[in-house]
Amino acid sequence: MDIDTHEAFKRYPPPPLSDIPRIAQETVDAYEVVRWGVRKLMRKYAVKACGYCSEVHVGPWGHNAKLCGEFKHQWRDGKHGWQDATVEEVIPPNYVYHLRDPKGPPLRNALKRFYGKAPAVVEACLQAGAKVPDKYKPMMRLDIVIPDSDESRLVA
Repeated sequence: MDIDTHEAFKRYPPPPLSDIPRIAQETVDAYEVVRWGVRKLMRKYAVKACGYCSEVHVGPWGHNAKLCGEFKHQWRDGKHGWQDATVEEVIPPNYVYHLRDPKGPPLRNALKRFYGKAPAVVEACLQAGAKVPDKYKPMMRLDIVIPDSDESRLVA
């Protein structure tokens, strides 16, 4: 067993295996509800994101603190380039490669252009038994047949 910080495993036992697909589906649904709620709030309240770095500012204008240290920041004297933010800038998804068979062979670097990607939350829930939301299916490339490594050089 992993490190048990403050005896958390004693206080919160792991769920039964029969509950894991239900928990995974609830997690995917909650992730979508949070993204939907943030999008709705962003219509009411102004959210700005720097076009150069990953900083986000909630409010009608971005601040004037000269803290932007991204590429060529000295040309702008460290000023941010504020623009309207997107949901992906407020809740940045961490994209991971989609594993079709988690117990299968590991992904191969030579075939990485054939593998699809999904947000890590969605991929974890998918492996736990949740259904894939339709909006993630195209980016997960479920319709592509992954060739053998020697066939990959024949593919255009």
